[in-house]
Amino acid sequence: MKKNVSRIASEVIFYLKRRISTLCIVLIAVGATLLNFSHHKWMRQGSVIQWDVKSYYAYLPAALIYKDLSFQFRKDNIEKFGDLIWPIETPTGKQAIITSMGLSFLYAPFFGVVHLFSLISPQYEADGYSVPYRFALVFSALFYVIIGLLFLQRVLRRFFTEGVVAMLILAVGVGTNLLYYYTYEAPMPHAYNFSLISIFIFLIIVFYEKPNLSKSFYIGLLGGLITLIRPSNIIVLVLLLLWDVKSIKDFKDRVAFFFLRYRYTLLMILGFTIVWIPQFAYWYYVSGKIFYFTYGEAGGKFFFNNPQITNILISYKKGWFVYTPVMFLAFIGIFTLPKVLKGKFIPVFAFTLLNIFILSSWWCWWFGGSFGNRAFIDSYGIMAIPLGALITFFKRKKIFYYSLAALIVLLIGFNNFQIQQYTRQAIHYWWMNKDAYWETFLKLHPTERYWDVITLPDYEKARQGVYVEVKPERQKMKQSIVPTKQEIISYIKDNVLIYKNGENSELQSKKAEELFKKDSANYAKIIIIEKLQKSIKNNPSLLELIEKKAKKKGISLDSMVKLDAIWLYENDKY
Repeated sequence: MKKNVSRIASEVIFYLKRRISTLCIVLIAVGATLLNFSHHKWMRQGSVIQWDVKSYYAYLPAALIYKDLSFQFRKDNIEKFGDLIWPIETPTGKQAIITSMGLSFLYAPFFGVVHLFSLISPQYEADGYSVPYRFALVFSALFYVIIGLLFLQRVLRRFFTEGVVAMLILAVGVGTNLLYYYTYEAPMPHAYNFSLISIFIFLIIVFYEKPNLSKSFYIGLLGGLITLIRPSNIIVLVLLLLWDVKSIKDFKDRVAFFFLRYRYTLLMILGFTIVWIPQFAYWYYVSGKIFYFTYGEAGGKFFFNNPQITNILISYKKGWFVYTPVMFLAFIGIFTLPKVLKGKFIPVFAFTLLNIFILSSWWCWWFGGSFGNRAFIDSYGIMAIPLGALITFFKRKKIFYYSLAALIVLLIGFNNFQIQQYTRQAIHYWWMNKDAYWETFLKLHPTERYWDVITLPDYEKARQGVYVEVKPERQKMKQSIVPTKQEIISYIKDNVLIYKNGENSELQSKKAEELFKKDSANYAKIIIIEKLQKSIKNNPSLLELIEKKAKKKGISLDSMVKLDAIWLYENDKY
C-alpha cells in the first residue's frame, strides 16, 4: 500500500514538473478571475468603458447597433452618449473616432454574444453600454492574455527548461504592469497586443522551420492586426526580417529569401492589407483621405529630434524600469543572448532600440494616466526571451542562479504591491516625481506631504516638445480640487451606498472604506468633474461662452458644461 502511494506521488510530482508552466497559467487565470469579481468594475457606469477605450470600442455600437458611423445618434441623445463617445471633427466637418479599429475586431466576438443576451434579457438594455457589455470587455482581455501566455509558453519551451519557462510566465504575467491591464483596466489595448505579438513570434519561428503559403498569409494577417491596434507596432516586422540573423551574410541571405520566394512576400503583404481595408474605407468616409492621421487633429505628434529616452526608462514620473523593474533584468538579458541563444540578439536588440526610440519620441512620452509606462506592455512577450537568457546564463553558478530567482520573486511581489499603491493613489497616474515616489515608498496610502510635492506636466508645452513641470501656484489650485480621502468616503456614503433598514453608521463607514480601497481613483475623478462643473457655472463670462457653444451644437447648457468639465479633466486643464 505504502509503495503504491509513494509511486503515485512520484508520478504526480513528475507530471507537475513537466507541466509546471501550464499550472502557472492556470493559476494566473483563476487569480485574475477572482480579482475581477472582487472589484466587479462592470457594475459601475463609466469604470470599464473609459479613457481611450471609449474610442477603441465606439466602432461596435455605432456600426452594429445604431448603424450610424456619423454619430448622429450621439447628438440626438447627448445626455446618454456625450460622455461615452469622444469623436473628433475632421476637416470635412464629419465626426470621427480618433483611434484605429483593430481592437474592436478583438472585442467583437464577446460583444456579439452579450448583445444577443441583452436582446432577450428583460433586465438589461441592448444599447452597447449596459452591464453585460462591460462584463464582456473585462473578460475578453483575460481571455486573450491566457491565449498569449499559452503561445509564449510554446515559444519559450524551445529555448529554456520547464522551470525557467514557469518563472518567465510568472514574471511576465504577474510581475509586470500587464497584470493591471488585464484586471483593473482590462479593455485597454496593451494586453491584447501582448497576446498577438506573442503569437506573432511563434508564427515567425514555425514559418522559418518550414515555410509555406498558409503561414505566410497568417503572418500578414496577424502583422496587420497588430499594427491596426497600435500603428507604431509596425516595428514587429523587424523581428520577421531579422529572426536568426547573426551576421551581414545572414542578413543578405534573408533579403534574398524574400525576393526569391516572392509568393511568400506577396501573401504577407496581401494578408496585411486585407486587415487594413475597413480602416482605409472608414478614413476615406470621414476625411476624404485613405491615409488620415487622426491624432494630428488632437495635437498629437512625434519629436524624433528630441526623444525622452532617459525619462521614459528611469524617471520617477513614468520610467519603465522604475515601475516595472523586472524589465530592467530583461533588458540586461539582451546582452547575454549571443552566448545563450545565437541568432536572437540582433532581432531582439534592434526591436528594443526602435521601440524605446519611437515611444520616447511621442509628445506625451508618459502616455497619459497609467500604471507604469503602459506602452511597453505590448513587447513583454519579446522581452521574456532575454530574461530567460539571463536566468540561463547564471544557471551554471548556483549562487547567482538562486539569487536571481529570489530577486525575480521579490520583484513580482513588489509589482503587486505597487498596483495596490496605484489603486489607492499612493502612486499617481501622472503627477509623480522623485520626492513623491519616496514619500509614499512602501506605503499603501498617500500622505499629506505627498500632495504638497507632486508636480504636473505642462501639456501645452509638451505638445511643442518642451517638457517642464507646472509652477507651485498651479499645483495649489489643483490640490484644492483633488478630493481628500475623507471627501471621497463621504461621497460614497451619500451617493453610492444603498442602505438597509437598521444599518448603523459604523457598518456604513466600513462599507464606504472598502469601496474606497477598491476604486478611489474613479470616485476621485467623479468628484473632480463635479467640482469643475460648479466652477464653470460660477463663472458668468465662461458660462456665456459655453452657452453659445451649446446652441451651436444643439445640446442643453448642462450637457455642454459637463462635456467641457470632462475635457478639462482629461486634458489636465484645471
